Amino acid sequence: MAFQNLIQDVLGTFSEMNRGLAATRINEAFTAIQNENVWNFQIQTGGWLTPNALGGPNSQTQLVSPGTISVTPFTNTITGDAVATAAWNSVTSPPLLTQQQIRVPTYSLYNIIAQGNNGTVAYVTILTPGSGQTPGTYTVPVLDPSIGAAGTVSITVNANGTVTLPPVVLTTGSNYTTPYITLSEGGTPATFSVTLIATLTIDRPWMEPSQTNGSYLIYQAYYPAPLGFRRWMQISDYTNNQFMDFTSMSQADLANEDPQRTIFSQPSFVVPFGPDTRPGSATYGQQLFELWPGPTSQLPYTFQCECNWPELSLPTDTLPFPLTEELVRQRAYEMCSLWKEGQRGDEMERGSGANWQFLAKAYHEEYVDRLKRIRIVDRNISDLYLTKARRNIPNNGDSSMNNNRTGNVGWFER
Repeated sequence: MAFQNLIQDVLGTFSEMNRGLAATRINEAFTAIQNENVWNFQIQTGGWLTPNALGGPNSQTQLVSPGTISVTPFTNTITGDAVATAAWNSVTSPPLLTQQQIRVPTYSLYNIIAQGNNGTVAYVTILTPGSGQTPGTYTVPVLDPSIGAAGTVSITVNANGTVTLPPVVLTTGSNYTTPYITLSEGGTPATFSVTLIATLTIDRPWMEPSQTNGSYLIYQAYYPAPLGFRRWMQISDYTNNQFMDFTSMSQADLANEDPQRTIFSQPSFVVPFGPDTRPGSATYGQQLFELWPGPTSQLPYTFQCECNWPELSLPTDTLPFPLTEELVRQRAYEMCSLWKEGQRGDEMERGSGANWQFLAKAYHEEYVDRLKRIRIVDRNISDLYLTKARRNIPNNGDSSMNNNRTGNVGWFER
């Protein structure tokens, strides 16, 4: 039975309800059933893939990313130089910069929430080299209909009439929106792409010393749990054949162990950080966790956790196995009856109308009876997993390869 049929059932029994309220009560019943028990459909498998710190292997020893940044206290915009701009623009696949964090070494981590530019020229790249142009070196303005102060670049035309050397920025200009360059030296002109100095917007005002062409580091420290997250069951680092500890450390512990977050290595701990409050984030509202020590290299982590099933929304949405429409309906009827009881006016004559408290109790008893039978169906899947799960293995931390360099898929116990 689909969501739309459940709504019609509730509306048929409680005629004074509207469709929106009926849908709300059904989802409240669905959520209550999930919160009162652990079901097999709540056990989810997922993973994280930590990215390299921006800049690749060098940053893992020097703890710096390419280029430099400038930022002043009480502002939330960080400006990169041309080298930093090129590095930031190179991140075109997840995790995007808006999923990562930026810091000046030994200072606080800031979430990156947007990337833009400051309207000045960073660098110019060649799209096509052209041909048949007059050899020489030319100073050419960077054009834009909305330009305030024009920038200039130096372009070298080779002896064969082509342009292959990157143009050199002489002056950066200002207030560019759609900059372009025109080179008219005969033949087929070269074409260029103008890149503007990049800026990063952070999630709160900068409260560190002012930075002018200072070093920085971009990496991902915080990772989101899935939607509807309730608790971890296990988190594994298969690369190093070890379990991640998600119970021992809190933010208070980290403040004591590593207040500057300057310990970088393969993470061993998963530490609650708080909900994702980054504006426009794809994981807004989801719980974030900090991996520690700080990850600066690409490694995969696999987890299993308990998560609530998403609310029913589309008319054709159905309930996950082994829940039945009858179970959710009885729980929803109970909630609707209590709602009806709450609608009684203070002046209503005692004993008039239906006894909604009695009906709520009857619906609850019917719900409990159905729940017992459905839990038996579910128990072999979810309960056995929960009671038999172990977080220690005999070779914890050892290589996943045996002495013959063949795969070791794990331990078998009776």
